[in-house]
Amino acid sequence: MKDKYLLLAFSCFILSFTPVFGDGPVPDYDLIAAQVFWDKLYPFGGWTLYCGYRFEHDRKIKATEPVSIEHIYPTSEIIKQLHCGNRMRCRDSGNKKFARMEADMHNMYPVWSALVTFRNGSRFGYIDGEHWRFEDCDIEWQGGILEPRPLARGNVARAMLYMHEHYGLTLEPETVKTMVQWNKEDPTSNQEIERNDQIEAIQGNRNPFIDDPARAEKLLRSTDR
Repeated sequence: MKDKYLLLAFSCFILSFTPVFGDGPVPDYDLIAAQVFWDKLYPFGGWTLYCGYRFEHDRKIKATEPVSIEHIYPTSEIIKQLHCGNRMRCRDSGNKKFARMEADMHNMYPVWSALVTFRNGSRFGYIDGEHWRFEDCDIEWQGGILEPRPLARGNVARAMLYMHEHYGLTLEPETVKTMVQWNKEDPTSNQEIERNDQIEAIQGNRNPFIDDPARAEKLLRSTDR
């Protein structure tokens, strides 16, 4: 009976979760990360963003390498802009803005766990030449800049632009230009559109840059003024 009530409460939470600046329920990132993200968006596994590795529902690549959640717009930068010290202090302070941004699935993608540490706050951008750090993964980082494979760049761009527009998080003008270019070079896929639909059903909002890629160009023009 207890499990039945817990399941009901969990279902009500999912149906009511809307990560916008308003009076809606404040999401719990740990709950989203542990259950909702994987069970609702990747119930049969999927592919990691940066390397395109196939993973199963057990969140592993080849049964040994784990897969983790990556915040495309990094939480370290969110924390810096909210001036709340560190992740635990942001949580303990009851900062609703941080809670909503931390748990927003439009900014969350599965990645090979090894890359979470390697990224370490690097900015997205172009790198001259080819400097692969892994033999079968087209991802490069050099001088604090990270360049993902071409098939991941549009996803990265639309997540970054969403966080910038939806939450007012800052992006350097040069980064905005790069994201707009990546958005153009790597158009939305059917898989990305389906993911947008699923996230809307769970948390109540869409990423408009997936629905209308031309929105990125409009954002760039407004930034240049």
